[in-house]
Amino acid sequence: MLLALILSSAALAQDEGLTLRMPAGLIEQGFDKQLLPRFGFKHRIRVTAVPDGEADMALGIDADGPFVFRDADGAEFNLAIESEAARDQAETFREWLASGPGKAAIEGFAPDGEQLFFTEIIVVEVEVEEVFEGDEARGSDLALLHCGRCHVVDERNRMGGIGSTPSFAALRGRGNWSDLFRAFYTHNPHPSFTQVDGVTQPFDPNKAVHIAPVEITLDEVEAITAFVATITPKDLGRPVQSN
Repeated sequence: MLLALILSSAALAQDEGLTLRMPAGLIEQGFDKQLLPRFGFKHRIRVTAVPDGEADMALGIDADGPFVFRDADGAEFNLAIESEAARDQAETFREWLASGPGKAAIEGFAPDGEQLFFTEIIVVEVEVEEVFEGDEARGSDLALLHCGRCHVVDERNRMGGIGSTPSFAALRGRGNWSDLFRAFYTHNPHPSFTQVDGVTQPFDPNKAVHIAPVEITLDEVEAITAFVATITPKDLGRPVQSN
């Protein structure tokens, strides 16, 4: 009797099932038959595909839910849960689609010997051109004034600077040059003699500053960076090393 009750309850749970609305084209291709029986066998939850009308879940390009798979053209199919009453079972289905067996079932669908769907998301890298809003002319003067005593800025002090200090053209050749210039005051040896208005802490009164301090604002730093953007990078064959 107990066994009969257990079997009866299991059958009843499976009979309740779920409905999944998916594009008619996928149903015509037999995608539902590839996917749904595998899930049903694993979780004992019957899912029936319908091409339209109300359903517990919706699978489609316009579905308001997380990504499930894409086709060869990059069109992404999402899964939305539309019935609160069926949410628990629908969440189980969604989790299965994202699991190894679910992904294998999706990617294994090849009715004519050609895989139609892919579960990885295409990541497209978009290169955004950096914009420099500082005053280039002002930055040119500031660079020579504040930086020219250690760095060769350009032709104006090409015989100046310190031999071990990279020129602006060499620094311009670094991939992260703009970040380097915008935060130059955090890189040694600059913190020991540089004050940025509203940013850096005052010098330690117990430590003497042995060279004339550089007192500068963030607007002036941006102006210098905008000026450096106009400098032709110097190709040294390998990246400039700095601390």
